[in-house]
Amino acid sequence: LTSALVVAYRSSLANLQSKGCRAMRVLVIGAGASGLVTAKTLCERGHEVNIVSDSEKVGGTFENKAYKDARMVSSKFLTLFSDFRKPDAEVHMSLKDYVTYLEQYKSHFQLGGLMRMGTAVLDIKRKADGSYSVVLQCAGETTVREEAWDAVAVCSGLHNIPRIPVFPGQEGFKGKILHSSTYKDPEIFRCQRVLVIGTGETGFDIGYAAATHGASAVTMSTRHGFVSVPSAFKPELPPLDCIIMNFGTHYWESDWAARVGFHWWITTKFTRMGFLIMTGTTYGFNQWVGKRYNMTWEEGRKHIVNKSNKCMPLMSRKAKKQASWWQRKLYSYWDGDTSVGQDIDLIEGSIAKLEGNAVHYNTNKGGQTSVDVDVVVLATGYRQRFPFLFPGPDEKPAEGAEFRGADDPLPEEHFIVNPEEPRLAYIGFIRPNVGAIPPMAELQAMWWCEKLEGKLKCKAPDYYKLKDSRLNYGVDYGYYMFALAREMGAVPSLFHWFFRRPKVAITACFGQAHVPIFRLQGPWACKEAEETCSTELYTQVMRRPFMMNFIFFFEAIAFAVINGVIGVLETKVGQALAVAGAGLGLAMSSRGDVMRSLRN
Repeated sequence: LTSALVVAYRSSLANLQSKGCRAMRVLVIGAGASGLVTAKTLCERGHEVNIVSDSEKVGGTFENKAYKDARMVSSKFLTLFSDFRKPDAEVHMSLKDYVTYLEQYKSHFQLGGLMRMGTAVLDIKRKADGSYSVVLQCAGETTVREEAWDAVAVCSGLHNIPRIPVFPGQEGFKGKILHSSTYKDPEIFRCQRVLVIGTGETGFDIGYAAATHGASAVTMSTRHGFVSVPSAFKPELPPLDCIIMNFGTHYWESDWAARVGFHWWITTKFTRMGFLIMTGTTYGFNQWVGKRYNMTWEEGRKHIVNKSNKCMPLMSRKAKKQASWWQRKLYSYWDGDTSVGQDIDLIEGSIAKLEGNAVHYNTNKGGQTSVDVDVVVLATGYRQRFPFLFPGPDEKPAEGAEFRGADDPLPEEHFIVNPEEPRLAYIGFIRPNVGAIPPMAELQAMWWCEKLEGKLKCKAPDYYKLKDSRLNYGVDYGYYMFALAREMGAVPSLFHWFFRRPKVAITACFGQAHVPIFRLQGPWACKEAEETCSTELYTQVMRRPFMMNFIFFFEAIAFAVINGVIGVLETKVGQALAVAGAGLGLAMSSRGDVMRSLRN
C-alpha cells in the first residue's frame, strides 16, 4: 500500500484493537467504482480485504457497457472520490477517461495486489457464527473453491442483467431487436428506420446518435414520460450538479420541513416557472414533449432527472413547428443549430404488438398509432439480480410483470444492510435524482465501517426516498448523503468553519452535498478535504451568476427564519409556549367581548 494508506491502516488497526474491535476479513465483490472505493475504505480502517470480479478489467459498467461518444452526466466535482481529485480532467469526463481515472485510483492506493480478476462468485451462505462461506470459480476452470470471510460487500453494480421486454407478435418481427447493453457504434443505424424504446439517459444518447449518423427516421417511445434538464447550461457556468444548495434543503432544517419536503414544495414552483419563462414549457428544460406522468406543481421530490439532453432539442423542435410564430421565434434559441441531426418523433404510450416491420402502440391519450422500423433498441434498463444470494433462473416468472424476471430485494437500512445481517453490505445500489453513484458509494462504505464497529451516533429518518417513483431505490441525493453523515457524526458545523475558514463554510452551506464536506469533521476527517472545499468546490460556488447566489442567499435566510420558528415549536418548551400564547390570546379576546357587552 501507499505510505499514507499504510500509516492509516496501522493507526486504524491499533484503534480497533484498543477499543476491543477486531479487524475483519472482508470480501468485496466487484471492481468498478463502488468496489474500489469500498476496498480502499475498509483497508484504511484496518480490515483485511480481497476484491473479486468476473471481469478481466477494472471499471465495471463504465468499462463493460461503454459505447462511442459516451460521457458522464455528473460532473467531476461531484463524481470523483474525496481523496483523489483530478483538477485537469474535463468537467464531464468521457467513459474512457473515467475508467482511466479508476485505474489510476487503483494504482495510487495500490489496490491491485488485493484483486482476483476473472473470478466469479457462485454462492454465498451465512454461517451460524455470522461469518460467510463463499463459493468462487476462476475463469477457464471447472473446479470451484470455498472460502470463509467475516463480512462481504456486494459491489457488483446495477447494470449487469438486461431487462428485456417481450411483446405480442415479436417472433414474427422482420426487423432487428437489440438491447442497449450491446450497442457500441452508431454506424449500425445508417439508412435504417430506428425505434428507441425507453427515454433514460442511455436512450437519449442512442436517439441522438441515430439522428446524427444517417438514420432514415428516428422515433423514441415512452410509457411514463421523463424530466429532462441538461447536465450543463453553458461552458462558463457551473454544471447542473453544482448549482444546488445544501442549507435549508438537504440539512440544517426542521424535522417537519424535511418530513413534508417543504423546500421541494417551494422550489418546485420557482423551478417550473423558470423553465416556462426561459424555454416555454414547464415539463423540463426546453422539454416540449414527454411530460412525466406524475409531474405536479406541489411536489418535485419524485423525479430522477435525465441529464443527457442532446436529443431533447431534436424532439422539441418538431413540437415547436406546430406552435404559434412568436413561440418559435422566442424559444428556438435553445435548439441550437437546426442543421444538426434530424427531427425525432416521440410516441407516448405502450406497445400493443409487433407485426412485420410495424410496431403498434396504444397511446396514453387513448388512441392507436404505429411506426415502421428496421431496428428496435431496447433502452429498458437492467434487472436487480444477485444470483449468488438469491439462486434461480434469470428468467424467473413474476406475476403481472411486463418484463421477464423479477428484481431481487435490497436491504432495509439505507439500502446498505439489513439490521439482522450487518456484515453483508450492498454498496452502490441507489439511484439519485441529481447526483452520482460513486460518491454515494464512498459515503456508504464509510457508514458501513462505522456500523461494523458499532459507532453510529443516531438513527436518521429516510426522508430521502423519492415519492411515487417506480424505482424503489430512487433517492434524493442530498438528503441521502446527509442522512448517512448525520448517523456518522460527519455533518460539518457551519459555525465552526465560519470562524476558522469561511470559504469552507460557504462551500458547505451554499454548495452541493459533495463527499469532501463530510470529511471536514467526524470519524473520516482529513486535511485534503478541507483544501478541496476551500479551493476547487468553493470556486464552483463563486462561478455562479451573481443573481443566482443572491437568490440563494435570501432563500437561505428565509428558510432559516421559517425553520427556526418551526424548530422551536417542535420542542416541548416551544409547544408549551405556543399553547400558553394561544390561551392568553383567547383570554384577551374573551375579556374584550365582555367589556364591549358591558359598555353596550
